[in-house]
Amino acid sequence: MNFVMSGIAKVGIIGAGNISPQYLNGCKLYENVEVVALADINLEAAKARADEFGVPTAQSVDELLANPEVEIVLNITTPQFHAPVNKRILEAGKHAYCEKPFATTREEGLEVLEIAREKGLYVGCAPDTFMAGTCQLAAELIATGVIGEPVAAVANLLVKGHEHWHPNPEFYYKVGGGPLFDMGPYYLTALASALGPVASVMASAKMTYPQRTILSEPLNGTVLDVECFTHYNGILEFANGVTANTTFSFDTRGKHDLPMLIIQGTEGALKLPDPNRFEGVVELSKDMSDWEPQTLNRKYRGCRSIGLADMAAAIREGRPMRANGELAYQVFDVMMSYEESTKAGKRVEVASRFERPALIPATEGELPVF
Repeated sequence: MNFVMSGIAKVGIIGAGNISPQYLNGCKLYENVEVVALADINLEAAKARADEFGVPTAQSVDELLANPEVEIVLNITTPQFHAPVNKRILEAGKHAYCEKPFATTREEGLEVLEIAREKGLYVGCAPDTFMAGTCQLAAELIATGVIGEPVAAVANLLVKGHEHWHPNPEFYYKVGGGPLFDMGPYYLTALASALGPVASVMASAKMTYPQRTILSEPLNGTVLDVECFTHYNGILEFANGVTANTTFSFDTRGKHDLPMLIIQGTEGALKLPDPNRFEGVVELSKDMSDWEPQTLNRKYRGCRSIGLADMAAAIREGRPMRANGELAYQVFDVMMSYEESTKAGKRVEVASRFERPALIPATEGELPVF
């Protein structure tokens, strides 16, 4: 194993929902984090999930926040509670790591960052998929000039809605949901981590279906009222001059051949795999040549929780974490700019900035060396 730690970070989780198994399984892969407590507004759900994954303590949210053993709290509540719960975590004197999006308004997102600064605490946020070996390799190839000077990028997500598969998809169609706020962070964070901050957004969006019928169990047949946009097109201009064309949609049904993610430069282009996953192949094309798979030089196993494990290492080492609040806030700020640009019918400047996260060193081991 590759971690050299001065102690294990004890983690408490708030939220026992659909994504919690990914984190509970993921944390088991990293030697520097240990889940010691699990809470949910439904205490029975917390107890059931704790029993399922061998978490020693199931308790109320208040009890977890007062638990002296817990150092970091993983907040995997639904989006509208991310910022309010993060504030409670920080006010309790604990480091906070949450699921995306970082907030539902800029004001509450900035308040979370300010509380963390005032208290000297870390705040982090998913997605951490940009820390996958594939995205790290792509960012390294860009930084070392393999594709020359970056010029443009393309990102595409065109799928049918989550009512087709999710057991309780209602929150995906509330404010803070939709394809941009649900899936956009994976694509936007991958781009930002490789290219730096976005400076402006020009976008158009629409709500194709004002209602959705759940087709999955156990709520099959339930009709949902849609409260958010479900199809977005946007042009991003990065601070370094790179432009990106983006599409995020829950409204499409047919197959397509559009790339998920491509970054183009003056001397070549990189094709990245699904930025919502940790596996896949990075491909390079130079001078209009065929795509050539690139050798992955980071062989570690990726999973949800790599960002949390990096946070734990950063706390011990007194360095910046990679999936940090400033990066997450910028991605959220960009997404809010899609909304504003759509409603105003004009380009919107993005005020927030962040320092690009350091690359994870190349390794042959099963775990990253942070």
